Amino acid sequence: MTNQEQPKDDFEQLFEEMADVFLDLKIHQEPSEVHGVLVGMLVRTQSKGLDEWIGLLEMIDLDTSVLDENAKGVMQNVYLKTRDGLQSDDYNFQLLMPADDYDLGERANALAVWCSGFITGFGMASEHKVSLDNELVELLNHLHSISQLDDQLSESEDNEKDLYELYEYVRLGALMLLQANKDETTQASPDTKKTIH
Repeated sequence: MTNQEQPKDDFEQLFEEMADVFLDLKIHQEPSEVHGVLVGMLVRTQSKGLDEWIGLLEMIDLDTSVLDENAKGVMQNVYLKTRDGLQSDDYNFQLLMPADDYDLGERANALAVWCSGFITGFGMASEHKVSLDNELVELLNHLHSISQLDDQLSESEDNEKDLYELYEYVRLGALMLLQANKDETTQASPDTKKTIH
């Protein structure tokens, strides 16, 4: 917990908007899990768009038929902000998480379900067998372990620090998997041989 009140950043604001929409529509899935599915999809196949993401949400038992225009508008904002963050060179990509004024246990649960969603999105969006080196397979295994994170965390500076470090590990891990997929796509393209420097 921080001493001074800080304004919510874009992703924290988007989390609140999606949480409000889900509450109104009686959707029980967590915004963080839904975002994890999106990032897993975009990391694996960057060409997929909003409709494909919404389609994948059936895999986590989200009834997409209840999504109204307002909900789709919020989700489009999340989609665009996330896609742009993943494509930027300054690593401004963020996970869709509750702000620091939420209980530590709630934020730990959000990180756990984000990882679960990511693994779903990454696996289901793959149109061919994923070839990953041992380091990246180990990273996916770690994300699976984090998806089992205990949300019964007591409020303490040590737990706060540990959760922040896990968050950064997951965020950077997603970027590593994105880069690995870009490298794999580049190697698979015959045109790349023309641009060797």
